[in-house]
Amino acid sequence: MTACSPLDKVISIFKDDGSNYIFKISISDDPENLDPQIASDISSVMIAKNMFVGLLRLDENGRISSGVAKDYTISSDGLKYVFNLDDRYKWTTSADFEADVTANDFVFAFKRLFNPETGSEYADEYFCIKGSKQAYEGTASLDDIGVKALDDYTLEITLEYPNARFLSLLTALPASPCNEEFFNLCRGKYGLEADAIASNGPFYVTYWLHDEYGKNNYVRIRRCSAYSEISTVTAAGVNYLVEKDKSVRLSDFTGGSTNVYIPDDPSVSELAEYNSIAVYTGSAGLIVNPSNEVFSRPEVLDILSMCISRSELETSAGFKSAYGVIPDAAFVGGTRYRGGANEPEIEENSMLAEYKWAFTLTDDEKLSINGCTIMVPDSFLEYNLLSSVTDMWCDALGLTVNIEVVNQSDYERRLENSDYDICLMIVESQTLDAYDYIFSFSSDEGAVFDEACKKAYDSRDKYTTLTEAIYDISLAESSLVDNNKFIPLWYLPKFIYCDDETSGITYDPFTGAIMFEKAVH
Repeated sequence: MTACSPLDKVISIFKDDGSNYIFKISISDDPENLDPQIASDISSVMIAKNMFVGLLRLDENGRISSGVAKDYTISSDGLKYVFNLDDRYKWTTSADFEADVTANDFVFAFKRLFNPETGSEYADEYFCIKGSKQAYEGTASLDDIGVKALDDYTLEITLEYPNARFLSLLTALPASPCNEEFFNLCRGKYGLEADAIASNGPFYVTYWLHDEYGKNNYVRIRRCSAYSEISTVTAAGVNYLVEKDKSVRLSDFTGGSTNVYIPDDPSVSELAEYNSIAVYTGSAGLIVNPSNEVFSRPEVLDILSMCISRSELETSAGFKSAYGVIPDAAFVGGTRYRGGANEPEIEENSMLAEYKWAFTLTDDEKLSINGCTIMVPDSFLEYNLLSSVTDMWCDALGLTVNIEVVNQSDYERRLENSDYDICLMIVESQTLDAYDYIFSFSSDEGAVFDEACKKAYDSRDKYTTLTEAIYDISLAESSLVDNNKFIPLWYLPKFIYCDDETSGITYDPFTGAIMFEKAVH
């Protein structure tokens, strides 16, 4: 309650609205660096995402919305963006420093991003900005990159080429501002200590204990009053408790010591009674060895696919039957992919499959593939669910298929060497980008190659409109499914759990960030 005014305390008590609560969550590792241009480990990103606001941000539904920029204009050729900034944003620190957030803070942040001495792993994602690649490679000055402050609250960004994904890039953590004066005051410790990091978002760091030889390390973040005047922050703060033992993290949550839990295994029985947030971030499907003369025939692939009734597929651990490669959570340039592209249509007809099977293969060919195996990586804990697929094949075709679970290194080796009959392929992404899901099929060095996937992926930064990008991605997805190069089975979720009294948190499964700005308890 110390972060509230006396009036806020009284209102909160009488309304009992759950605001002004300090949440507790266990994390597996110490954050390494809270500098948004550098932060890459899960713990650092999780905390930093609660501390910074860029020019734009994603709302709770994943749509692009205003951040520090209250509005913007784009030139007709798609190369010049002018952002008008909200002058109410302030810098908050646990040190004795105060300043307004201005356009110059974004200019300095992008200079740091493209400065090779910064060592940011995100620089190349923003090379669409004019002069940035040359500055990063040392062939041009950082002062010449296409990011200019026209005045304190007007920022101009010029691109090398039109990029329909650029606005989405501005919502990501590396595009956060950085105050040059405060950065220099930190003398090389920016992002490494509680009093050496300035926040312009919902929370700022008040204490950070990170003794590499000790235990009970933790980070405290508390509400920024200046930001809360722009957008009310309901939570008073968050305590991040570093606990490397996953069994202790689980017992802390089930025992009520923490409010939110990030599971190592989503099927843990102790979590069944708790509220969960599930976001579908991956897909699982079958690929057939293209070098197998019998299996790789298009008519055989059609039969195998037609036998699978997805409405009858056994699911557990929150799996959802899939008709495509790209799950619901994916976005293209800040627009939800499934908002502009439907799942491919898949014909399901076991009776027709049985009829075609009778004359498609000879008895010798059927005998040669009977008893084949589906290779599954041991990281896929629900491999037993594949029995519902093999049962469908057995019932309709009389085809016996076994399930072989192998360790990850053997799985990758055999996949590369085409040493398998059928393989369960897991398609995942570390970002919100729908392009990540077709990447695996865009190279002729991969297990499965598709020309439409290559075309869409190679053009990912060249589209001038999102409509064009979504259209080409949907063509690529349909090409994979229609030609049975990938036979989709399930969409796979990532979970977080919270206690019964916690609500209002949002979860970004790609970065691992849990946002507490609107959380109540």
